[in-house]
Amino acid sequence: MGVFPEDFIIPVSILVKLWIAEGLLKSVRCKNLEDVAEEYLLDLVKRNLVSVGKKNSKGKIKTCKIHDLVRDLCISEAKKEMFFHVANKIDNGIPQGTSVHRLSIQPRTRNLHNAERQLTASRSILDFCGHFANRAKIFNHGALRVLHVDPRDVKLPNEIIELVNLEYLNGTCDFKTWPLESIHKLQNLETLILRRSYVELSSSFDRGRDLPPEIWKMSQLRHVSLEVPVNLPEPLIAETEGETVLENLQTLSTIKNFKCALEVLRRIPNVKKLGISYDHEEDRSCFDNLVHLCKLETLKVIFSSSRRSFLQYIIFPPSLRKLTLINGKLPWNVMTIIGSLPNLQVLKLKMFAFSGREWESNEGEFRRLKFLQLEIIDLEQWRADSIHFPILERLVIFDCHFLQEIPSGIGAIPTLQSIELYYCNDSVVTSAKQIQEEQLDWGNDDLRVLIMGK
Repeated sequence: MGVFPEDFIIPVSILVKLWIAEGLLKSVRCKNLEDVAEEYLLDLVKRNLVSVGKKNSKGKIKTCKIHDLVRDLCISEAKKEMFFHVANKIDNGIPQGTSVHRLSIQPRTRNLHNAERQLTASRSILDFCGHFANRAKIFNHGALRVLHVDPRDVKLPNEIIELVNLEYLNGTCDFKTWPLESIHKLQNLETLILRRSYVELSSSFDRGRDLPPEIWKMSQLRHVSLEVPVNLPEPLIAETEGETVLENLQTLSTIKNFKCALEVLRRIPNVKKLGISYDHEEDRSCFDNLVHLCKLETLKVIFSSSRRSFLQYIIFPPSLRKLTLINGKLPWNVMTIIGSLPNLQVLKLKMFAFSGREWESNEGEFRRLKFLQLEIIDLEQWRADSIHFPILERLVIFDCHFLQEIPSGIGAIPTLQSIELYYCNDSVVTSAKQIQEEQLDWGNDDLRVLIMGK
């Protein structure tokens, strides 16, 4: 963990993927490497070697930081063992005649322009300043397995596609021109994380690039996370060899107009996290097939704002724990489908995912829901009681200007820990404060009410 800059807020999802890419974890029977990594991290936290930053909506560690003394010790020991080298503004040179197998380039690093020759055997480069990743000579490094470029304003050059031994690639690219159609050249690739640039963030580019058909032959893939929706081709039909199943694939996002055909789903049987978007209505008859993704835990669905979604035709797998819906303008009576999911813990409704003046919650639904977020919803009247969300812990309401109040019964949920309001009207704020006061009267001083903006 000493490869991260001082006081750097470390995303746990990235940390885990780097540990796996570096081969630092050993598989344990009945556990995948991601689960093993989580246990290691919890152990480091218990030993006070790592501090917890934020937790995600599931209650798991989302970000963490390494203590300064621990970081210094890691760097010192790594230098002795020649495990990795940290280039920074103080010690920004690489000793002559030294082969650096793992290099971390810290912010404000200088004088690396003469180091290319010493890095020809580098296995890993983590660039936190963007100083080195766009230098052409890096692309002669056939030994490179891990390339992580942190700054969003530094784009990955197209030539990176020639680094055929890469197992981990994380960075920003120009989705309009980056050679995504050639990604199959990286046959050893396990993790692919591509972000859009600041320029693309402010644009409406969404024409949809195509992944190559050969992606179905990339059997090592574990995580594919693309910030711009792309088209996933239909699986290749093998003439002589058996069909390739992406057994290791756990993350697949974001896929445009995802086809829920059985021949697609059976190729990705172990996907846990899926992100999909739709700008037109697909064949409804296929959406009941989604239930066959029996290990799916996290699902994000983005619908075109100009059409009503077809969520009511989807049969969700009972394994689902987190569901995020964006756009769609569903009627509130469809909520019964979601409420019946037996393991759902997190529900996020954004940007008119549902539409209608009134939502009346029903008893017997959302038995395990712990986190509920309503963001930019045109809801006015919300009728609910404590029995409708029996173990809810966090309620987040963001920019719901039409909502008149939070149901008073929400405050009676014994597990409720916080109500967070962002840019809500005065009546909603008042109702939240009343709920908090009532709980104080009952001797419950644990309920937190956070109010931000108006």
